[in-house]
Amino acid sequence: MNKHPLWNFVRTITLAITGLLLAAPGRGEDHATHGMADPHAAHRATAAAAPSYRVDHAEYVVPDVVLQDEHGTPVRLREIFSGKRPLAVNFIFTSCTTICPVMTATMLQLQRELADQPAKPLFVSISIDPDYDTSNILGAYAKRFGADWTFLTGQRSDVLEVLQSFAAWRGNKSNHAAITLFRAPGQEHWVRVEGLASSSQLAEIWRNHAS
Repeated sequence: MNKHPLWNFVRTITLAITGLLLAAPGRGEDHATHGMADPHAAHRATAAAAPSYRVDHAEYVVPDVVLQDEHGTPVRLREIFSGKRPLAVNFIFTSCTTICPVMTATMLQLQRELADQPAKPLFVSISIDPDYDTSNILGAYAKRFGADWTFLTGQRSDVLEVLQSFAAWRGNKSNHAAITLFRAPGQEHWVRVEGLASSSQLAEIWRNHAS
């Protein structure tokens, strides 16, 4: 199956930027000298490392919060997560320039790879940066990627409750981890994939553990 052209673009740009940043002479010394923290240090380390991921099973209590989708429509999270469709969920933020574009492009390809499933997953991306990621910004981000699934944002306290409930909060957005969650309808447990798995790897995990 041909990958979306944006996937190749994002992957090329991401790897090129990461390589340049990691190879820049004296970069680490410059930060140390001036006492400046690199806000994307965790992302760069993840992108530079050899691709790896871990699959776990976990149970989460979905918080009863109301978020807003990319159209500004209120969405009760517990309600859409308790429907009859299987779920594929990840956590991104639109100003991220490293792993988030890769995760979104991967989700787009995964959506296509699972298009033949009898029960197609409901795809959801939740922003971890609600202060910046308004509904309008999420809508523009989705349009840029050609992503037609649900993107959610909301009040900071509500989003934080969601992130903590799914063990997806690492103290700040700079420490954001690559997490994809799957859940089959009627099941209490979730399949948790942590790391930058490819769309084909995620599709195999889905078929083996969550379909």
